[in-house]
Amino acid sequence: MGKKRGKDKTSREEDAFDLTVPTCRHIKKGTDQTLLKKLPSISDWSRCQDCKHEDKENINTSEEQDSEEDTDAGGIWMCLKCGHRGCGRNSENQHAIKHYETPRSDPHCLVVSLDSWSVWCYICDNEVQYSRTGQLAQLLKTVNTKENENEENTESKNNQQKNIKKEIAGKPPNRDMTENNIVPVKGLSNLGNTCFFNAVIQNLSQTQLLRQILNEVTKEKISLEINPGASLDLEPLQVELDQPGSLTLALCKLLNEIQESIKGVVTPRDLFTQVCKKAARFKGFQQQDSQELLRYLLDGMRAEELKRVSTGVMETLKQSKKGADGEQLKALAKDYEKNGLPKNFVDQVFGGEMMSTIMCQQCRTVSVVTEMFLDLSLPVSNEVGQMLLFSRPLCNGISTMELVEDEEDDATLVHKMQQVALDDAFIEDSDAMEQSTESGDDVLEAKVYTVINQDPELAFNTLAARTVPERQECSVQSCLFQFTEVETLTQNNSLLCVACSKQLLRKAGGSKKNVYTDALKQMLISSPPAVLTLHLKRFQQSGYSICKVNRHVNFPMVLDLASYCAAKCKIQNRPKDPGSTSVTQVSSLSVRAKS
Repeated sequence: MGKKRGKDKTSREEDAFDLTVPTCRHIKKGTDQTLLKKLPSISDWSRCQDCKHEDKENINTSEEQDSEEDTDAGGIWMCLKCGHRGCGRNSENQHAIKHYETPRSDPHCLVVSLDSWSVWCYICDNEVQYSRTGQLAQLLKTVNTKENENEENTESKNNQQKNIKKEIAGKPPNRDMTENNIVPVKGLSNLGNTCFFNAVIQNLSQTQLLRQILNEVTKEKISLEINPGASLDLEPLQVELDQPGSLTLALCKLLNEIQESIKGVVTPRDLFTQVCKKAARFKGFQQQDSQELLRYLLDGMRAEELKRVSTGVMETLKQSKKGADGEQLKALAKDYEKNGLPKNFVDQVFGGEMMSTIMCQQCRTVSVVTEMFLDLSLPVSNEVGQMLLFSRPLCNGISTMELVEDEEDDATLVHKMQQVALDDAFIEDSDAMEQSTESGDDVLEAKVYTVINQDPELAFNTLAARTVPERQECSVQSCLFQFTEVETLTQNNSLLCVACSKQLLRKAGGSKKNVYTDALKQMLISSPPAVLTLHLKRFQQSGYSICKVNRHVNFPMVLDLASYCAAKCKIQNRPKDPGSTSVTQVSSLSVRAKS
């Protein structure tokens, strides 16, 4: 009975891990803590002991160098039964697997990577997940202590040798890579079909501005100053903020570890656990979509920051206005949050602004609407002869995506757009354009377009001249050109023009009737973000299935956004990204297929 209770306890400890994964049944037979505690002090844990023994027998030095490179490629894996250190399956010799395959009475099936500290079971042929307090965690702690002792001894010897060489050469110590603003490239452990997650983290790890702002946000004591507009009857407010949320702290910790860690491989387990807590859909170690993961990550951190600021504002108001009741404090807190609240760090880095312009072809009324964005989804065009029209909300609030035959080249289409006849008359109206249907059926919520006093001839001007891409070109520039191209709204997508409806109302003498007209529409960037994220959509709906576009998309080292920005584009004041120019940083995200 005692053994059974011990087994149940171990199972509960292994099941306590945050992620729902199968539990390895070979932990008890595949480990021996007593033997691992008695491991002798070894100066070099970074090499396979079998390769090292073979190198001593080899006379040729080139074979020894090849063996070292081979060991680095496969990594070192330690047997948790006897402490044997062997090179991994990606190496040529595969001594760790050969050690497991050697016939014995007890299985030597559990090994731990001395680089990433992930555990692998050869019998299950899968990674073993473990809790922080279980039997396996205590065993790894023992091994880690042994390794740290050896590293300290080795490091002290290496430092002595380095100091001697520096004294002889008379040169100062080399500066760290971080001082030169060079972000090191580190490998990320695969936690189990988490390639989609690692792809996003590798992009974020090279975004120095994000790490810089996260380090500022995660300081222990930070205050926020809210300055409402002078027209509002609100006094400036100094808010003391609490500690950031767990997701924000986990990302900050991981980015700093990638930047500062000496090891070549980093395990992002803590951050992935926090993501799974926020979004349960990423549990279970299934293949997922990288762009969806990035949005969940950014939206989760934004929600944590908004909650953090909202709590700080409420606590500050409670202390300053002790006589007010709860409802008054809530209303006052909302006023402060709506007026004068600075941007959160997610919007500071990734947040941009798009401006959608619509011009009625009948009355030439120009109306615009602006909206925030964190990334731009750019469909990749299919084979030559077809062009994929991007999916985006039209004036009736419904998104469409369709394939059209490219019978005329882009230059001809642009030339015809420029020949659209526009009269001199112009209607000024400050009312918002409302959208409705005569049948009164419910429709998707549409964005409110505001009529502006603008010359129709200048409605679709960009910050720089637009260059029409070549017919067979497939690049980031051609995708952006299609995304920001002028399109015609007609037939089912025609515009409900408020100005034309009001004109008809005055002529008809009181009988209200909605007027739908053809219109021109264009989406342009009105305020570029500090880091522009481009999401390349490679999947198309083909009948009842989804097909992938495998065309290579060319991209420049420096992307000029002027041709895709509105003429009245505004450049926001943003924190300076160390080591970068004033050009907006572009982060290109590659998306994998879902399984």
